[in-house]
Amino acid sequence: MKLRYILLPLIIVFLISVENIRSQPVSTDNAIVELISEQKTIQPGQTFWIGVNMELRDGWYVYYRNPGDSGMPLMLEWMHDKDFNIGEIQWPTPLWIDVAAGLASHGYYGSVLFMMEATAPVDLTPGEEYTLMAEADWLICEKICIPEYADLELTLLVTDDEPEYDIERLAIFNETRQQLPVVLDYWTAEAVTHSNGATLKLSTDAFNFSEFSEIIYFAKEEGEIENGARQIVTFEDNTITIELQKSTYKTGDIDRLRGLVYNADGWDEAGTMPSIIVDVIPGEVFITDTELSSLQIFSARFLIILGFAFLGGMILNLMPCVFPILSIKVMNFMQMAGHDPKKVRLHGYVFGAGVLISFLALALLLIILRAGGQELGWGFQLQTPAFIAFMTFLMFALGLSLMGVFEIGNSLINVAGKTNTGEGLKGSFFSGILATILATPCTAPFMGTAIGVAITLPAGTALIIFATLGLGMAAPYVLLSSFPALIKFMPKPGAWMETFKQAMAFPLFATAIWLIWVYGQQAGIDGLTRLLVGLLLLSIGIWILHRWKAIQISGKVRVFSRAVVAVCIIGGFILSIPGNTRLSEGNELSATNSYGIEWTAYSDNTLQQQLDEGKNVFIDFTAAWCITCKANERIVFSSERVRNKFSDLDFVMIKADWTNRNPEITRALASFGRNGVPLYVIYSDSIDEPMILPELLTPGIVLDALEKISLPESLTLSDS
Repeated sequence: MKLRYILLPLIIVFLISVENIRSQPVSTDNAIVELISEQKTIQPGQTFWIGVNMELRDGWYVYYRNPGDSGMPLMLEWMHDKDFNIGEIQWPTPLWIDVAAGLASHGYYGSVLFMMEATAPVDLTPGEEYTLMAEADWLICEKICIPEYADLELTLLVTDDEPEYDIERLAIFNETRQQLPVVLDYWTAEAVTHSNGATLKLSTDAFNFSEFSEIIYFAKEEGEIENGARQIVTFEDNTITIELQKSTYKTGDIDRLRGLVYNADGWDEAGTMPSIIVDVIPGEVFITDTELSSLQIFSARFLIILGFAFLGGMILNLMPCVFPILSIKVMNFMQMAGHDPKKVRLHGYVFGAGVLISFLALALLLIILRAGGQELGWGFQLQTPAFIAFMTFLMFALGLSLMGVFEIGNSLINVAGKTNTGEGLKGSFFSGILATILATPCTAPFMGTAIGVAITLPAGTALIIFATLGLGMAAPYVLLSSFPALIKFMPKPGAWMETFKQAMAFPLFATAIWLIWVYGQQAGIDGLTRLLVGLLLLSIGIWILHRWKAIQISGKVRVFSRAVVAVCIIGGFILSIPGNTRLSEGNELSATNSYGIEWTAYSDNTLQQQLDEGKNVFIDFTAAWCITCKANERIVFSSERVRNKFSDLDFVMIKADWTNRNPEITRALASFGRNGVPLYVIYSDSIDEPMILPELLTPGIVLDALEKISLPESLTLSDS
């Protein structure tokens, strides 16, 4: 009898421990969070549903994918080893939460399940258990907001048999499925935009209704509509009309309404479907959950954007970051002047092809990364210290080659300089690629708008815009090579060419200095020292390569010397890559005094606070690697008249430093339809909407804008 009393508690404890191994809830101060599955067992290669289940403290809420005026939705990072394919979170229909002061949030009270579809690898072994692991971060709010996190685990048994369902969990998943937005073919949508927002109309012929008790539109992304603004809903016949106010962060018209519409009485006749998915382009009629173009090819609007893209690509040749490559190509064209004009023309076309293909390749990379969830923008490669180190090495080595310290051989400058062989064509092609790589950090006039639109469009449409940018940049070279007579106006080749060649090394060294400075902004003084040591090792490797030429040494010494060269160059580059970069998820700048101006670091909360206080605000979206930004700052903010005008109007000066990766600034840029810097924005109570200044500034432009701010009459948006 006593043995039974001893064994019974042990058995209970064992069973509880087995259950805890399957799924272990994590308790925080304000929630109980658990990674759960509707199945107890899974099969290799099978698709099944998992989810993060939250039981929230009374009065507290967590956020929808679009949190509204503030907040942060649930974010997951999967940590397990096996290659489980886990899809995106399926967000249930949120609640509209009135925060105060005309602001609103979108989120969930009580219990909420964030579902995801998972596919097990085919190589799982039946009979074994496998544990899914995730790091979860979320923001939970009541009167205050608290960031919370948890390490979640879920252990599932792998079997060959039919999967066994967890009845208790299955009920939770089925209840959540009823809260997911759906696509209903018998509802259609159309939208019309206006200066203050958009009008969304929903209609059906499937059944009759008079009106519904509550209709709310929730945007899929932030920065489209004013979250706290009243949505005026009217009913006529079988049509629902919803008036939406444009977000204060949105410039231009709303070009797409994408999200869900909640109906307290349900969208089907039985009243069981609370929300429908809406993805509608103003002027078109449709409801869907797919990604479609918001621009018709060859429409007037699209052709205007292509015109801006082409013009921006041409002007990009004048940007300082392209100057070194331009210098190299001018020299090459001079060398080719005495050759067959057909070959000159061919090299121009090949150079143009290099530019065009590079633009398309960068566009594809950017689109792929954004599809994977990365918050990236144009010029993002210069937010990566490893890339900056590579470009510094390349510019430094090219400069040494032009100075005659060593010959690169079949690559880089020598390839670009050979015009009678296939290698020469490779050189022209490579020059086009290099010109594009150096050009991307700069956003020339007209280019920012084109890129900002392109990056929000489907891949095919976006690639057309990027291809037009490439054609614009390549056009001057193709034009020059197509009309060889123009080359006659250039100086004839002679002995002076060697001097000119060596002189062209100095712009490359200047570019290397600029890259070193950008690198130091990201990696700090220790990282900068590592880069300089890496350049020292590169110099040693080049010196060895030049000192012990192959024709002067034996085979063994040649192999040994080449090995030492490889170790120096590769080792120097590896040493230059910082082990712990300072890439920021927030803005590290607190306050910087430059040209006598006190700057405040950008954040959404900081901006909103200043606007709530009725302050005039100037935002400088900039980056250390943006030459145009630095030129604008030196020209404009060094002007005493400009500084005094800002001071007289009591402006709050905010700097959005995009040197390092910063999702908050990336989202702010996207809200203005931009995907690169520079961008200059003025907020004031004396204007109806934020004013966007041109990308190339002068003191006169800024003073004219500030003069309008001081006028009493209303001012509408001025876009570049």
